[in-house]
Amino acid sequence: MKVKEWISYKKAKKYKESVSGFGGFFNFQPGKTNEEDQETGMRWRDYLNMAGYNEEAYPYLNAIKKSVIENDLKLTGEQHQYSEDGVPLFEDDTVASFSWRAWGDLMAAIWSEEEDKDYCYMDFYI
Repeated sequence: MKVKEWISYKKAKKYKESVSGFGGFFNFQPGKTNEEDQETGMRWRDYLNMAGYNEEAYPYLNAIKKSVIENDLKLTGEQHQYSEDGVPLFEDDTVASFSWRAWGDLMAAIWSEEEDKDYCYMDFYI
């Protein structure tokens, strides 16, 4: 699977959704500050194991990861939903759309793995 284009959330509504989610868990521990949260060290494999996706979603998630890294995209949940190029359109003409927190989880997982740095979903929320 590949991301063929990044489109707006509005344009994405005409396509079938292949993957989506609600979130807000990546490197988050209730009662701790963001700096303390980031000491938990979650990575991509943790995201795949904890986000509740079935294996059918993995090719889409991995395609997003690849495209995000190749294009050096550090989009927030707000940008995912409101920019002209925040939603991945896949080669099978499906899209991925997420809540702001779920997008933050996804981006934090991608960049924590890629940069070996502990990001929290809030780093990519707004």
